[in-house]
Amino acid sequence: MMISFASKLIIQLLETVNLDINELSTYSPTEYFRTKIYVSLVLSIIFAMPLWLLSIYNFAKPGLTTSEKKNISFAFFVGLAFFFVGCVLGLYFLAPQFLDYIMTESEIVSENLSVYETIKVIISTSLFTGLLLSTPIITLIVNRVVDNKNNIRKYIYTLILFIAIIATPKPSMILNLLFLTAFVIVAEITIFVTRRLDGN
Repeated sequence: MMISFASKLIIQLLETVNLDINELSTYSPTEYFRTKIYVSLVLSIIFAMPLWLLSIYNFAKPGLTTSEKKNISFAFFVGLAFFFVGCVLGLYFLAPQFLDYIMTESEIVSENLSVYETIKVIISTSLFTGLLLSTPIITLIVNRVVDNKNNIRKYIYTLILFIAIIATPKPSMILNLLFLTAFVIVAEITIFVTRRLDGN
């Protein structure tokens, strides 16, 4: 269903970051079709995310305490709101700046951008911003759920590592390190503020 709108979505994404489809190239006969599949898959997962999160919550609900139900409900609504706001900010502000910076750095070589890789960078940057904005909510929930506060970083850093790998535009040690550092800084600030408010 989503793939029927994929071409329009690709053009819209490129216009958002001040690029034109005619400025991009394909390096294989199937590259543009693969780009349409990628865009369709990512957007389908994002739009379906509230439904499968709600299904997981309904499955686990009978075994949760009242406090856990409140915490998860808070994380569900506020976390999703932060995620979608972050994605919009990433798409309209961070992705254009990021692309402009990396393209400026390559002035000594001719720009012949791949449509698939460019769309991948745009979407991944948007997802990164959404997940980064959701990190404080995730950290707060883990802080409330975990009894032993000394082990909180173990759980948070495991989640952060998983999130950073997913959000990285292209597997790269430098990009993974930069994204991981951003998540860790936000998580550590949240832990510090939470412990100050709790009086620990």
